[in-house]
Formats: sequence, C-alpha cells, structure tokens
Amino acid sequence: MLEGFNTSATIVAADIDQAFWVNFWISIVLFASVVLPMLYLAWKYRASKVKDEDIENYTHNTALEIAWTIIPTTMLMVLFYFGYTSMRTARTMPDASTAITVQVEGSKWKWRYEYPANADGFVHKLGGAYTKPLHDENGKVIEKGTMGKSALYVPVGTNIILEMTAPLNDVIHAWYVPALRIKEDVVPGRVTKQWFNAGKVGEYDVECAEYCGTDHSYMYSRLVVLPKAEYEAWFNSSEDTPKGNYAKSGDAALQLHGCKSCHAITDDKVLVGPTLKTRRLTKEQVLDVINNGQNKLGYAMGEMPAGLASGTDAQEIAAYVAGGMKGDQPASFAACSSCHGEDGKGQYGTAPSLVSYDVDLLRNVLKNGKEGTMGRMPAFPYVSEEEISAIAEHLQSSK
Repeated sequence: MLEGFNTSATIVAADIDQAFWVNFWISIVLFASVVLPMLYLAWKYRASKVKDEDIENYTHNTALEIAWTIIPTTMLMVLFYFGYTSMRTARTMPDASTAITVQVEGSKWKWRYEYPANADGFVHKLGGAYTKPLHDENGKVIEKGTMGKSALYVPVGTNIILEMTAPLNDVIHAWYVPALRIKEDVVPGRVTKQWFNAGKVGEYDVECAEYCGTDHSYMYSRLVVLPKAEYEAWFNSSEDTPKGNYAKSGDAALQLHGCKSCHAITDDKVLVGPTLKTRRLTKEQVLDVINNGQNKLGYAMGEMPAGLASGTDAQEIAAYVAGGMKGDQPASFAACSSCHGEDGKGQYGTAPSLVSYDVDLLRNVLKNGKEGTMGRMPAFPYVSEEEISAIAEHLQSSK
C-alpha cells in the first residue's frame, strides 16, 4: 500500500490539507442543497398525492432567486481563495541560492537523482529500480526492500528544488509523494520543476502517478529525510549513500538498474529483451549483425563492417554461433575468428564474446547502448565497474 496520505512531511502540507477540506465540505453542502430538496419535492408531490387541479404555476420568487445566486457564488469564491493561496504557496519556487537543486530523471521503470558537486568535485548519482519491503498482517517485515542507492536523500528543513525530465525515447511519468502533497509530470525532452521543504525526519514513499507501461505499478522510489549534520557528512564524502543497507551482488545490480524489467534472468522466456540466462544470440540476431554490421558498442577495433559473409556462409555462421559454438566449426567462421578469436570469446576486449556475457561485452553495451532486432537499448553510463564485474560473475554462475 502506498504510504504518506496521513503524514504531513512538508511545510506546505497544512495549506494544501486546509484547501482540500474546505473544498470537500463546501462540495458536500452544495451537493446536499440540490439533491436533498430534489428528493423531498419528488416525494411530496408525487403523482399519487397531487391532483391535476391542485397544480399551480409559479413564475417568480425574488428572494429565492437572490439566495440561490449569492450563496453558491460566495461558496465558490471561498473555494477559489483557498485553492489559489495554497497553489501559490506550493508553486512559488524558492531562490536557488537558498536551496539544493537535484536533477531527477524518470525512465521505464525507475527514478534517478543527481546532486550538485560537493567541495571535492564529487557528484553523487543515485537511483534505480526499487523494491518495497513486504510486511505481514502485523506490520512485521517479511522481506527487506532494496532502498539503498535508489533513494533520494535530503536534509530536514531545507528547500529542495527538483529539475525533472525523461529521456527523449521514453514516456511521460509523474513524481508523486503523498506525504509531501506534491505531484509533477516528468516529460521526455522537457524540464519541469517542483520544490519542497521536508519538516520531519523520516522515510516516505515515492511513486509514478502517470501510467507508463508494463512495470508502472512497480516504479517506486524512496524519499529519506536526514538530520542536517548526517546529510552534510554524507554529501561532502564520496560514499554511495548515507545508509549502506543495500546489496552489492550482481543480482542486486541487475535489479537496481532495471535490467530485470526487460531481461529474464532465471528462465528462457523473452521479455522486452532477450534472456540473459542460457543463450547469447539467436540465429536471426547473428544474421542481422552480419548483414548490417555493428558500430554501437565502442570496441577498440572500431566498427564491424557489414557483409563479411553472405548466403550459405552467413547461414552456417549464424547457426554455429546461435548453437553455442558446439560441434564442427564451419570453414566460413574464419571471417569471424580474426576478431572474435578461434573460440569466439573475443580478444582482450577488441571484439565481443559470441558465447557469453563477459565483462568486456557488458561494459561496452551498458556504456554505449545497443541497437538490434528487438529495438534500442539505452546506455547506462552510471553503472560502476564493480557492478559490471558483479553482473558478469552472476550471469556466468547462473548458467
């Protein structure tokens, strides 16, 4: 369940809550003033109780007409006043010199946060896919979540300005924190802004409030409000997070960076992208690269040209590589072995391995992105070398 509706974690929450309740009760009064008399009159003057000769035609009642004009108009002006004043408070940005500005990126299906450089020039970059903890009916934690690097950390009582956007090839998201009473659209190719000042130390749910596809309902993050001294100590360091409660295994890295949203890890099914468990390439993918070349991976040897093999040779190579390079190697594979090696495992990072997801391949795909038969995978430049090594080790062991 999304938390925060009964929590006021920001200094503007009182104004927004007041506007909500004024709106709610005036709406109830206006609704009742129309519906209740309508029901009463329908009952009192029902056909079985009123004779036709008793029906009279009233054309005018000055007092009633003045009342039903002035009273609702006054109520609506009250709604306007409270709505406008609360919106002005919530939407008037503080001066940037008195605030911390954080860059926010929403993408399928995760949030990322980038802070300004600290005194040593270090830039904290956090975010990623977040799994909420599971609780039993008594509130006891059954399974820990994966907050850690996927959270936004801010100091208490400080103005925070969020500059938000989404990648051009992505969709619209909405950064929503019930405890802050704020929600802001995050639009590809545009920068939208929102601000808050959290007045209470604690942790609060963040979610996407704009339907954005397959894993929309899992697009969570976490807002962690820290004491100022604790935040400053972390911000002026090069530590990943103020709280080190996140796993650093290869499986955790795949989860953090959203890889599992597109790639199956533990079985052979194909999601948005190919499975990472048992096979590297299909015959169709190998043929696509042979016919069209590949220049997106940033390997030391540079671009792989198109047309190094054709016809039957290309078919033989594709079948051999897709089959895990088992059995007799076709003579046509000589066109490939000069770069990929006789065993197809690459040559010290100059060409990718054809049989496994090794460190060199993962590094180049994650840093440069990749375009293939299933579409384009974006680059993930913020993945660290330690995470790449951990992912490669995990994929090898999962086989």
